[in-house]
Amino acid sequence: MERLGLGRIHFSVARNLSSPAQPSIPAPPETDSASAGPPPSDIRNALDRIRNSRTVGSSERLIEFLTFVVEASLSGEHLKETTIGVSVFGCRTDYDPKADAIVRSQAWRLRSKLKEYYMYEGADDPLVIELPKGHYVPFFSVRNTREADKPAFATRRQHLRRA
Repeated sequence: MERLGLGRIHFSVARNLSSPAQPSIPAPPETDSASAGPPPSDIRNALDRIRNSRTVGSSERLIEFLTFVVEASLSGEHLKETTIGVSVFGCRTDYDPKADAIVRSQAWRLRSKLKEYYMYEGADDPLVIELPKGHYVPFFSVRNTREADKPAFATRRQHLRRA
């Protein structure tokens, strides 16, 4: 499934539960994210490129976080903030995300680093791994490879020289 750019299409179905019974509209069939998206081997290859990059690869903590959420997603596991806190960041089993924002703050850092990675080092990567804001389940998309969609500069150093 090829997607253009990094945009997303969201479907929303609203149902008023307080109104009298109305004929129900069948919901669209749910698809398994692992079968609907790119093959796991392509996702793992993209993950390896990120792990070996200068942008993200220098932070062991972010690499552990990204690897955990990607592998959990490929396994079909439901990810929660507490699970990530305990499994990745060594929080106690009674970890309270309201009292400790470690997972949210690291997710913010990871999103920022992924954005930077795909702007420069990963500009030509065929597959993009995103961590949507407010969620811990990664989103995998095939990048459009048309020349018009590529950035005007290839590296951060070139970008900084132009500034």
